[in-house]
Amino acid sequence: MSNMDLEDVDKRPTRRSIYLNPNAKSYQAPETKDNSAELQAFYSSLPDYAPTKLVPLPDLAAKLGIKSVYVKAETSRLGLPSFKLLGASWAVRQAIIHSAKLPSSASLDDLRVAIKQHGIKLCAATDGNHGRSVAFMGRLLGVEEIKVFVPRGLDEKIIASIVDEGADVVIADGDYDHTVRTAHQFGEETEGFMLIEAVAYEGYEDVPRWAVEGYTTMLRESDAQLLIYAKIQKQHQALSMIIAPVGVGSLTQAIISYYKSPNNSSPPPAVVTVEPDTAATLHKSLKVEKTLSIATSPTIMAGLECGTLSSIAWPLLQPGVDISTTISDWECHHAIEYLKKHGVGAGPCGGAALAGLRRLASDPASKGVLNKDSVAVCICTEGTRPYTLPTPVGGKELSLVNALMVLHMTPSIAPGWSMQNVPVSAVLNYVAQWLEYRDVEVSWVEYGSANASLVANFHGADKGIGDGKRKSLLLISHLPSKTQDEVAPTINFDD
Repeated sequence: MSNMDLEDVDKRPTRRSIYLNPNAKSYQAPETKDNSAELQAFYSSLPDYAPTKLVPLPDLAAKLGIKSVYVKAETSRLGLPSFKLLGASWAVRQAIIHSAKLPSSASLDDLRVAIKQHGIKLCAATDGNHGRSVAFMGRLLGVEEIKVFVPRGLDEKIIASIVDEGADVVIADGDYDHTVRTAHQFGEETEGFMLIEAVAYEGYEDVPRWAVEGYTTMLRESDAQLLIYAKIQKQHQALSMIIAPVGVGSLTQAIISYYKSPNNSSPPPAVVTVEPDTAATLHKSLKVEKTLSIATSPTIMAGLECGTLSSIAWPLLQPGVDISTTISDWECHHAIEYLKKHGVGAGPCGGAALAGLRRLASDPASKGVLNKDSVAVCICTEGTRPYTLPTPVGGKELSLVNALMVLHMTPSIAPGWSMQNVPVSAVLNYVAQWLEYRDVEVSWVEYGSANASLVANFHGADKGIGDGKRKSLLLISHLPSKTQDEVAPTINFDD
């Protein structure tokens, strides 16, 4: 055993690298049935349905040196602040049609009758907008009982929004992946309940596939809106890049399936994915060329804190994603503020795509992926919601010791701040963000408990730690003392 102090941790690279896949440009997705007419007929039957806005950001485009930047503002779908309703509503419809053996032309009233005749109830797992959307659809169709399972520690305001749609919320004793398993078990064992999920796994693929079909509706809207802007501006607006946030990967699956379809005669846009630094499941999977289940850490982008990808998404994401990047909560916050100034009220998940575009444009490693002819569309997946103001994690000058000393920026911490009165969870969560930003993999022991510990895994001398042959672990299991000299957890190196 040997010991090193935090100065060695600060030798890490200052940023996780961007993933580039040049082969994705020529990838063609498997051919799928064109059911756009059926989809459009269904959505048009929903009360107050209307396409969401495509908002131009000419000032940002000029700053980045590209032709155009647009934001597909999924900030209000039928009164809900998220694109998720597109997938959840279509999945609920299709699940009821198949369960009750209704014709594909079944109306909303036909669905209501089938629900009563068959005693259909709904359940779902969620970390926010999906569960709320399932509850909304259940209420619209007169479903008598809706149960939505949420992970431990989910923001109380998010839970309240789901309850407001008429659902019973059950808090699972674990993270999002555990919550999905809990909801699946409940749906399997409880008579009358139909599980509506966007994440697929072995033995459960039909409903997630229907959700993906629903998401393609926003892409058709976006294409039509780009044509309108081209006529107004009297210049071609061919989409060259589409940027989307990633949770379980279903939205990106829809994007790849739609734009890289063999039936698409236009050159496909580059597909760019964005994840939180602390929940980079797809990013890490792409780099090792296999799908991973990872430990995630809290982020203001709660809907993206997913540790496992959808099983039906990965076969398209691996060959079809052109660029993958990750962002910090701080970068996301600044993107939200920018969008607000330009008339788009975005929540954290909604700001992720724009933050990803800005990072891509500023990173030397991605030089050349944007040019004067580029037309980029950022998918803003979520409308405004409250979140805790994050703290910066980036910069060579921001050592971990110094970073801990600026946690007073968090508004939940009272005036007269000292390390003695900062919540343990705030310290550990921030350390996780600081480390993951620098591509240090972290995991948790007893997360959410008073004895929670953070484990950081260092690999190899090329990362600035060790001799290239050893794996090291950083354990932080208690609140540091209030003086800077005493804020120095020990790093233990194990063979």
